[in-house]
Amino acid sequence: MATELLVAAGASRSDAQFITDVHLAKALQGDHERGVGMLCQQIRAAQAGAVDLAAPVRVLREYGATAVVDGGPRASGKLVCREAMVLAIARARTHGLGWASARAAGEILTPYMEQAVQAGMVGMALMQSLPIVAPHGGIEPLLGNAPMGWGIPAGRHAPIIVDMSLTQTSAKGVQRAAAEGQPVPDGFLQDAAGQPTTDPRAFLDPDWLQKGKLVAQGSLLPIGAGHKGYALIFVVGLLTSLLTDGDFPWNLGPQAPRPQTTGTVFLALDLAAFGEPAAMRARADEFIDRLRASPRKEGVDGILYPGERSQALKQKGLARGRLELPQAQWQELTAMWEAKQAK
Repeated sequence: MATELLVAAGASRSDAQFITDVHLAKALQGDHERGVGMLCQQIRAAQAGAVDLAAPVRVLREYGATAVVDGGPRASGKLVCREAMVLAIARARTHGLGWASARAAGEILTPYMEQAVQAGMVGMALMQSLPIVAPHGGIEPLLGNAPMGWGIPAGRHAPIIVDMSLTQTSAKGVQRAAAEGQPVPDGFLQDAAGQPTTDPRAFLDPDWLQKGKLVAQGSLLPIGAGHKGYALIFVVGLLTSLLTDGDFPWNLGPQAPRPQTTGTVFLALDLAAFGEPAAMRARADEFIDRLRASPRKEGVDGILYPGERSQALKQKGLARGRLELPQAQWQELTAMWEAKQAK
């Protein structure tokens, strides 16, 4: 259903399937906000002409193992970023490593890490995002939350997939807590005056929320709530601007001038450039096995490696043969389908 709606909105069938699969994978893991909910938003954006699902991805610059790509202001960020990782992998085949900078928002980084892993490579991604983090010691949210991803092949085990931001929690998590009237833990937020708070309503500007836009008045706190987490967020924000010629984070979002360019950068490392790939995957298994076999605290059922839980949830959902969705999301998707059938 979703694939057909994307095709009708201008996507090729393979591109439509890729976009659908990205969001269904999140829904299978129980992340419904980035699952069918976000998928419906992207279908509507394409139907309204705000997103061009057929925009050609252009290589703006090439040098050695590097490239810069862009699809234009209305291109699907997912499709631009998928092509960037394709280019990074191709260059890694030749040079041992490949780097591609995309003038687009990757949004969900897991599929690009899976691209690299499926090619037998280590993948890395860094992404710019909306200003929701204040600098260390500051009060104005000027930085993004520094989304980053890593993909590392293994042998017997599923690959290591990391897709995370460098803040104590996500903006979506705080927004959900506010909607449910629940506090957030200590050390997650500061309010507009820079004071620590557990009230999620102190984070997002209520005037903008009423318009359906995310604008911070408070700030998410970096991992560790100190200068080390801030330093990492600073570096991600700077590099994703410099290496894509993209906007700084404070120039993104509904309050910012137009046009805006979000940057995502990708690295692929060919295992074969560093050793015998099968032996390296076996060593990754050995690394995982040692940690999983280590002594556990009381009440801990097992020690997991990064991405293990998410991948297990996805496989469990696939084995179940059905996808459980919030009723509102199913109604929205079926309403769009019925509207298409009525034309």
